[in-house]
Amino acid sequence: MSLLVGAASNGSSGYFLTDSLRFRASASAYLNTTFSSAGNLKTFTQSVWIKRGKLGDQEIYNPYYGGDGFNESQFNFTSSDQIQFYDSGGANGQYVTSDVFRDPSAWYHIVLVVDTTDSTAADRVKIYVNNRKITSFATENTMALNSNTGWNGTSTQYIGRYSRASSKFFDGYITEFNSIDGQALAPTDFGETDNNGTWIPKKYTGTYGTNGFYLGMKETVAVYAADYLVVAGGGGGGCDNINGTQGGGGGAGGLLTGSQNLATGNVYTITVGAGGAGAGGTARGTSGSNSVFDSYTAIGGGGGGGRSTPAGLSGGSGGGGVNGSGGGANTVGQGFDGATGSSNGGGGGGGAGANGSGNTGGVGVQSSITGTAIYYAGGGAGRNGSPPYAHGSAGSGSIGQGGGMGGGGGAASGATGVIILRMLTAKYSGTTTGSPSVATDGSYTVLTYNSSGTYTG
Repeated sequence: MSLLVGAASNGSSGYFLTDSLRFRASASAYLNTTFSSAGNLKTFTQSVWIKRGKLGDQEIYNPYYGGDGFNESQFNFTSSDQIQFYDSGGANGQYVTSDVFRDPSAWYHIVLVVDTTDSTAADRVKIYVNNRKITSFATENTMALNSNTGWNGTSTQYIGRYSRASSKFFDGYITEFNSIDGQALAPTDFGETDNNGTWIPKKYTGTYGTNGFYLGMKETVAVYAADYLVVAGGGGGGCDNINGTQGGGGGAGGLLTGSQNLATGNVYTITVGAGGAGAGGTARGTSGSNSVFDSYTAIGGGGGGGRSTPAGLSGGSGGGGVNGSGGGANTVGQGFDGATGSSNGGGGGGGAGANGSGNTGGVGVQSSITGTAIYYAGGGAGRNGSPPYAHGSAGSGSIGQGGGMGGGGGAASGATGVIILRMLTAKYSGTTTGSPSVATDGSYTVLTYNSSGTYTG
């Protein structure tokens, strides 16, 4: 995600930052590199702009190898939101700020300067935040003179991760990461004060040394937004072919909708799930198949219960039960539960918008992604006496809908799912497989996949 981090005012260098990299702890996101040869292990500077996404113990930079052979070199936020520098190679050098940094709306420019060759012990490690030198420490164990650190060595170096604990992934935004090998520099090499007194970025123009690097967090591939609707196949209805009075409705296919950034040139696989087969005899209906777009998987609807197997199956939405048996459970965020069957009848399958109720299928969800308001993923109705029900109630949605109990000849099958993409026509690549229908709605192009295929961004 790109954010405007800093902008120059009159009298400043005019260096603008428009991009940053979003690290998500929930996705275990991090960067890493391994240098082929060691750089300067005693002197270095790191400058980085950070915006925190959440508080707590999170890693900024973690060299894998400490001076004692263990993973004990790190630069991080502590569980109390202080900044810590630690390296076990320098007689367990450790610095923990007294200040805490708990503003998730603020950008912090953090500069770490280490020079263990400095004869003044207090100057071997310096930490600056927004050009202010930290002088008060809750913990201050100074580095030993001329000691080696884990920085710039040949072991893996991590940004945004502590390699020994998966709970310490950084969450937030990082940009303008300068790592300088072999020099002890000042914050003014990387930033400046504008005419309003605000500390802002400045382009670093110096050298980087053996293992130094710069990460501007710029986009390397153009991306554009696309809305998506992913609906899985509906579950088939259950059956009672003996007396024709029972049969659970199939659950609707799971439904997912939202917006996703598509990368230019990237091929996205589209898998459209088939509806589950309706049962014959006294069997339970078959669950629908999943629909998949990129990392989004909508789960097929659960099959409805039959006389011989009365409980409804779980799925995107659950199938209805029969003869007092429970309906199937939903997949959280994709649909609702199937209804419990009555003593001599079948419950309705869950829909994307509501639970099954009695023998009525749950209502679907209305979307205008195509430019027209349509209900998707309604639950199939259960059979409870006469007349027989073939599908859910009117308006519950036919696409991705669960099948209903169809009477003496067998139950109805679930409906096939669908995947719909909507993007600005100016961004639409025109490269597809699987023969989706292509329509326009104002300045947008809408792709509707009723069968599997691909889209190239």
